[in-house]
Amino acid sequence: MSEDIFSQFFNLFNNDEQEVNWELAKQISNHINKDQETFVPELSNEDIQFDEIFRVVELNNQKSVDSSTTPVELKLLESKDYGLWFLESIKHFDFSNFELGGLPEGLGIKNIKSSIIGMQLGNIAGLISKHSWGLSNFGIILPKSKTLSINKNSFLNRLSLFEADERDLALAFISLEFTALTLGSYEAPFKKIINNLTDSTNQMMEKIKDLDLNIDPNQISNPQEIFASLPNDEGFDTNEIFESIMAPLSFYRESIKQKAKKLELLNDESIFDLVMDLSFSPNESPTRDLEIKISELDNLTSSFFTFLYESKNELSLDEILSNEELIPSIEELSDPISWAARTSLPPI
Repeated sequence: MSEDIFSQFFNLFNNDEQEVNWELAKQISNHINKDQETFVPELSNEDIQFDEIFRVVELNNQKSVDSSTTPVELKLLESKDYGLWFLESIKHFDFSNFELGGLPEGLGIKNIKSSIIGMQLGNIAGLISKHSWGLSNFGIILPKSKTLSINKNSFLNRLSLFEADERDLALAFISLEFTALTLGSYEAPFKKIINNLTDSTNQMMEKIKDLDLNIDPNQISNPQEIFASLPNDEGFDTNEIFESIMAPLSFYRESIKQKAKKLELLNDESIFDLVMDLSFSPNESPTRDLEIKISELDNLTSSFFTFLYESKNELSLDEILSNEELIPSIEELSDPISWAARTSLPPI
């Protein structure tokens, strides 16, 4: 059997009966992480006990978080294992409403919907596990797990970037990741992403479903050939799709940070702002362009939160996160008063 994992994907496309081809998702995530370096940076403070820090955060959360969604253990994982943990932790979500619209004819692939979703989730898991420090990096609110998993190498690399006390930094990071995981009890944030992604995917499919791809499925050994056969469409606005997904993620990033600050575990709350600041990222990072775009949106989101906290009769953050219709769009991040008008929140 070929060692090239992509040559095996075509068979995986045809072997899944579920709403999501989880096996394909795992294979893609593993493939993305196959060349990941195992170098672990040395910290100046070798006495940091991450389990103790986790316990402090856990005890502080017991008063404010539903115990059924609270993680009870901490694990530092290699990137490949972190990707698999991520996929396992999102299986509780209902993907049945993820509609792809019309698909191109002549692909000869059964269950293509579950496989396309599996490909997307596998790429997300691979991206997060290889290039991010964890859930709070990109504002991911979806996993539910009794294990708080930390992407070890990326986490320690991030920790080593700053001059601040490493124990304070570790406490901030673990608080952020703990908070992100407990917010997984809300389904609205991920549903918002799924619905935005569904709408964007349907727009894309509308553009390609009637194309004559001239593909002979019997001659395809590599599924990438399918996508290579698609002609360039200069009228397709990928930036619009990108922003429809990134805007909610920016909002979730700020939500995670604000709720982590309310734990009052650090005297200096600016530590949270520091570790979440994406300007402190390597310029050569493959996700640098993504992080720059999120940073631009973070500025809008920060202004939106200022408006939210200064408004009269404000909706609580928990109320917003529990209702998909209350989560602001990118236009509303830029214009909070329009969000207030839509949600009947009296403006200032």
